[in-house]
This record gives sequence, C-alpha cells and structure tokens, in this order.
Amino acid sequence: MKDTVKKVPTLPTLLIMSTAYIAVFSSVQGFKAMLPLIRDDFNITGAQAGLYSTFFYASGVALAIFSGRIVDRIGPRKGLIGGVLAIAVLMLLHTLSPYFFVLLLLALVTGIGFSIVTPAINKGIIELVDPAKRAVSNGIVHAGGGLGGILGSLLLPLIGEHYSWRVSLLASASIAFVMAVVLTKLFHPRNNNGEQNEVEAEEDRSFKADIKAVLSNRLVLLVCVMGLVLGLSLGNMTIHFTLFLTGDLGFSPSVAGVALSLFMFGGILGNPTIGFLNDKFFNSNRRYGLTLIGLMIAVMFFLMAFVVFPLQPPIGVVMGFAFVFGVFAIAVLGMVFTTLGDVVGAKFIGTGTGLLLVFMRSSMVFGPPILGHFADVTGNYQLSWAIVSVTVFLFSLFFFVKTHKYRHMLRRGGFNG
Repeated sequence: MKDTVKKVPTLPTLLIMSTAYIAVFSSVQGFKAMLPLIRDDFNITGAQAGLYSTFFYASGVALAIFSGRIVDRIGPRKGLIGGVLAIAVLMLLHTLSPYFFVLLLLALVTGIGFSIVTPAINKGIIELVDPAKRAVSNGIVHAGGGLGGILGSLLLPLIGEHYSWRVSLLASASIAFVMAVVLTKLFHPRNNNGEQNEVEAEEDRSFKADIKAVLSNRLVLLVCVMGLVLGLSLGNMTIHFTLFLTGDLGFSPSVAGVALSLFMFGGILGNPTIGFLNDKFFNSNRRYGLTLIGLMIAVMFFLMAFVVFPLQPPIGVVMGFAFVFGVFAIAVLGMVFTTLGDVVGAKFIGTGTGLLLVFMRSSMVFGPPILGHFADVTGNYQLSWAIVSVTVFLFSLFFFVKTHKYRHMLRRGGFNG
C-alpha cells in the first residue's frame, strides 16, 4: 500500500519529538563527560573507560533490527515514551553501582532503551513530513540530542565535582522522567484529517519478509556505510574527547565538560542548518550532503591529531574548535537518517533504521576501546585521532563512488515515498 500524502508538522510537534533525544543524550553524553571522574573513582585506564561505550552499544547491535521492527508495529508514540522511561530507570540504577563492571552491565541494558528511541524518531518523521522537508525537520528533532548533550556535559561533571557522579545521575534521571511526561501528554501524531497515519493500518508483515526487503536494497546498505562514519565520529568523540582534554591538554574535568557541551551546541545549530541548506539550495541531494559532511569530519580529526595536540592551543581556541567540529560531526546524524527514510519509505523505516544502527553501533562498540588502547600504549591520542581521520575519509569516498549509479535516487524527485 502506498504511503499517504504527508504534511509538514508544526514546529511545536517537532520540538515535542525532540524531547526524547534531550532525555536520552543528557543521560548518555553526561555520563560520558564524567568518565574522568569515574576513571579516578574506580582507578581504571582509558581503554577500560572506553569499554562503557562498547557495552552500551553492544546491545544496540544485537537488538537494533528487532527494536526497529517493534517500532514498526507499536508506532512512534509508544516507542518514544517507552524508550525514555527505560533510560530514566536505568540511570537511577547506575547510581547504585559498587563496581565498574556493574556499570558495564547496566550500560548493556541501557542501550536497549536507546535502540527503541531512534527508530521511533525516524518513523515519526517519515510519517509526518513531506520528503522535500525531511532534512530540516530531522535536523530540528536531532538537535534535541545536542541540547541534551549540552545539559549533560555541563551539569553532570559540575555536580559530580562538587558532590559525586552518583548524585549527578539523579539529575539526568529526573530530566528523563520529565520528558516522558511531556511526550505522554503532548505527542499524539495525526494526519491532516485527524486519523492515524494510513501506514500504521497496513496488514502485518512477517519479520523475515521485512528483513529480506531491506537487505535486498543495495542502496540501503550503502547508506549504512555512512552509519560507520557516524559511529566513529560520535562514538569516539563523546567517549575520548574529555579524556583527551584532561590527559593530553591538562584541562580540568569541568572545563573538558564545557568543551564537550560546545561540541554538542555546534550540533544543535549544524543539524537543522545543514539540513535546511541541503533541502533548499542543493535540491535535497543527499549524496553530496553525506559525502561532504564525511570529508569535513575527516579533516577535523586530522586537525586534532596534527594541530591541536602538538600546538597545545589556548582554551578559547580549543573551545571554538570543539564547536565547529560539532557542527559537522553531529550534522551527519540528521542527514544519514533522512537519507535512509528517503530510500526505504515509511513501510520499512523501523527495520531499515535498525539495520543502520547495527552498522553505526558496530563502530561505536569496537572503536572506543581500540583507540583507547592506542592512547594508553603511545601515551597520547595523536595516533588514535589520525586513524579515525583516515578511516572516515575512506568510508566517505567509498560511499560517493559506489552511489554514482544511484545518484538520481538520492535527490529530490527520486525519493521513495
């Protein structure tokens, strides 16, 4: 059955959806910003600290496709509310952990809640938004992740330094509970005629059929390659950036948290801005948009390895660099999920998002501990950042070359749905 004609939801609707990402990222990124404090509390190495990301995203890799399928069946509203409530409860449980390995086990379970929220966001966008407006709309909703990251990166390390990291997690859990209430009260997705989206009323399909349909689309797999870029950039920056600033540049944990929050703030502006530019001035050309963002991310990692580290610039310069880096590193979030929605349409968006998350979180699982190991062996993060730079460059180039014959399908007029 063909998707219904979609409307562009009002800005308040998009902002209400973004509260789910505010809840998730204030908890997740805030916790990562406190890793220097947790490292000192449990007396662990940088490689061991990187294992938190591994465990957090490991469950996402294992369950991403299944969670996407669940969202296809229950809809975006229940998916957002359930995912946010799960994050809130699990952050409370983090505060009770007596050992670091218990935190790793909790990270494994927390990743499940995150696996529900992202497909729910994407399903909500594709069901409500016209294809020509999806990039900017996706950018607005995903900007909530940047705002949540700022709240977490600024508040949690500050509270943690004055009290303890356990006390600071109470604040993040409270934010998540509040956002769950907001979603429950205010988020009721409807079409123009007041009826539920027609896609939700379709006859149930088998899980096997959905997987086969998504995997048979080679373009979907190529978009998933850019998920690896997203995982490498966000996964390693959010885990290792504060460790790099405190260890290699001598910043305090709270100042490092401010730098990470500026990285997130760059994403708040970059996500909707780059989405708007892509929709408005580049004929919604997702191929050019994704490739250019990937190349810029590679350049920023290169600069961090061969300019920021050796020159040891003043704090103000590092803060500005973090902001600009965030503009591109987080903007890839909105663009890659928009591209996926364009390719698969509303019918398979949950399952397609799950597949994309498998790619994205695979690099988040393996990247941080490997780069942490290199940093431990060499005594600094220069080699680690150089490796990420080269890898992101190669993935981006591969995507651009291999999507040449699909270029007409990755711009306005060629979208599915």
